[in-house]
Amino acid sequence: MFTALFRLIRFQNLAIVALTQYLIYYALLLPAFRQSGISPSLDGAHFFLLVMVTVLITAGGYIINDIVDFRIDLVNRPEQVVINRHIRVQTAYWLYFCVNLLGFLVALYLSFYVNQVVLANIFPIGVGLLFVYSIYLKRQAFLGNLLISLFCAGVAGIVWFAERKGFGALARQSPDVAGQAGWLITWYMAFAFLSTLFREIIKDMEDLQGDVGANCRTIPVRLGIPATKAIAAAFGLGLLAFLCFLPFRHPVFFTRLSLIYLILAIIMPLLTAQVMLFRAQDKKQYYNLSQLSKLIMLSGLAMLLLLSLK
Repeated sequence: MFTALFRLIRFQNLAIVALTQYLIYYALLLPAFRQSGISPSLDGAHFFLLVMVTVLITAGGYIINDIVDFRIDLVNRPEQVVINRHIRVQTAYWLYFCVNLLGFLVALYLSFYVNQVVLANIFPIGVGLLFVYSIYLKRQAFLGNLLISLFCAGVAGIVWFAERKGFGALARQSPDVAGQAGWLITWYMAFAFLSTLFREIIKDMEDLQGDVGANCRTIPVRLGIPATKAIAAAFGLGLLAFLCFLPFRHPVFFTRLSLIYLILAIIMPLLTAQVMLFRAQDKKQYYNLSQLSKLIMLSGLAMLLLLSLK
């Protein structure tokens, strides 16, 4: 039962979400605040609650997506289906309700704790967008891909938004430090957006068979595989250009170690993914390409840590 539950909520992905926010907070924002004697809005315990809210939003999105896409997943990935095999659909709806209720209560408490009621809006907005994604946007060309990419970039942005009061004080007191911290967060958000968009389009090609049967209007369904490969390659090349531009635009953040890591752990796998993209012909090859894209995303997260240590 617990194994099925972890598969339903994508426990590994939730761990990555939490890790991303902890890196942004403890590797970038807190050192910058301490350097200038600024107190953060959230202490360790309350930051944990912020991460919990983000994780609950994400978990709820996975649950409702699996409920809505049950029949499509029977075609696309039958071996991974949890709904009605290990967890009844009624139980899944109950879990979805409980996750959302808990998340909203925690978000409401945090908004009053930091005296920023606007924070409470993050939860219903996030839940609502992921619900609309599951029932409508996922089946449309590009719109669903764009939303998920923005959500992944927003995982880091939420931390920045929650600490915007302290960051504003940092910008006034130590503009250079604030500029560096802001640049690093912006860098990661851009990387997360582009790498997620690249992977989402690849996953659409992997899921083509089930999407056609469900009358979805994803990019591969509407434009065909050759055109979709060209679109994915364009975003992959855009990400590659972005990564190559960074050391020239901001050399101060890069050591020899971080440059070697950037080339070997991100740029080289991304070039490999471009080659695999045009050679891919069947579902297994698209799956392998999707997994490589996910590895690139994780490597980018570790790159953030290397840059912050500079």
